[in-house]
Amino acid sequence: MKGELEVLNGGLITTVQDHGRHGYRKYGVPVSGVMDDHSCRLVNWLVGNSQHSPVIELTLMGGMFKFHSDAVVGISGAEAEVTVDKKSVALNKTIRIKKSEILEIGRITAGCRVYLAIAGDWDIEQVMGSYSTCLAAKFGGFQGRPLKKGDRIRWQCDQQKAVERMVPKKLLPHFSTRQTIRIIEGAEWDLMSEKQKPVFLETDFSISSQSNRMGIRLEGTFTKLKSREEMVSSPVVPGIIQLPSSGLPIILMKDAQSIGGYPRIAKVIDADLWRLGQIWTNNTIRFEHVSFKKAQELSKNYDELMSKLNFINLI
Repeated sequence: MKGELEVLNGGLITTVQDHGRHGYRKYGVPVSGVMDDHSCRLVNWLVGNSQHSPVIELTLMGGMFKFHSDAVVGISGAEAEVTVDKKSVALNKTIRIKKSEILEIGRITAGCRVYLAIAGDWDIEQVMGSYSTCLAAKFGGFQGRPLKKGDRIRWQCDQQKAVERMVPKKLLPHFSTRQTIRIIEGAEWDLMSEKQKPVFLETDFSISSQSNRMGIRLEGTFTKLKSREEMVSSPVVPGIIQLPSSGLPIILMKDAQSIGGYPRIAKVIDADLWRLGQIWTNNTIRFEHVSFKKAQELSKNYDELMSKLNFINLI
């Protein structure tokens, strides 16, 4: 069965994403992809899609969509009021939508990004093996840009194979205005003095409104590095924490560049990176240092938890 939706309101920044574009950073191509991989896994599981299926990522303000066919959808991520033809529906469970019904995702009240999955194979071309939108370079996703009024997304789906699922409580995203993000040491960790390291870990950083998909800019009272020597530009990946001369850290995210010239003092562990996709200016974060071995254990524990709950196809 062929399906189609029409965008009635694209919200603030609403893009098509998946788990990212891998293997091209050596050419200067960002990973891109969803900012919150955890919620992406959940919504694709809710509708029975594979881990490689695209989703719609909505930032801060939600959006409105008219369905021109029956559809099976899943919604997870940030907290927001969701209605189908003005009737409230729950997040984190499979939702069936009928032809001509309007899905509205309201302003986000906790968290930063909502994810919408639609059961089926989307009629969107991959670029470099990914459906993700790279906003900086204007390619991928839907014409390389955010969705806007009048856009239409099409797909094909066998409704007879549709699933009915609900996200288990232990996997529901939890949003707090104060978060502790675990890190491992970066290549330039020792450019901080022995006095600065505990101060860095004890500082409550707020989130700058200048943050975006390229990087989360932090604000606080942290001091400058003991050394101001020029650095040769070096490879960076999402999760790297850079420390410019201003003393205000930047956490590189999914649309970040592939090389950078600021000291890489730390790296957010993989198991916590998705949490950063849900923070905004009303949040504060502080960092907790863990060993590389501990970071590996945390990632392994997360994957095992997902697999025990029949999420194997999403890992």
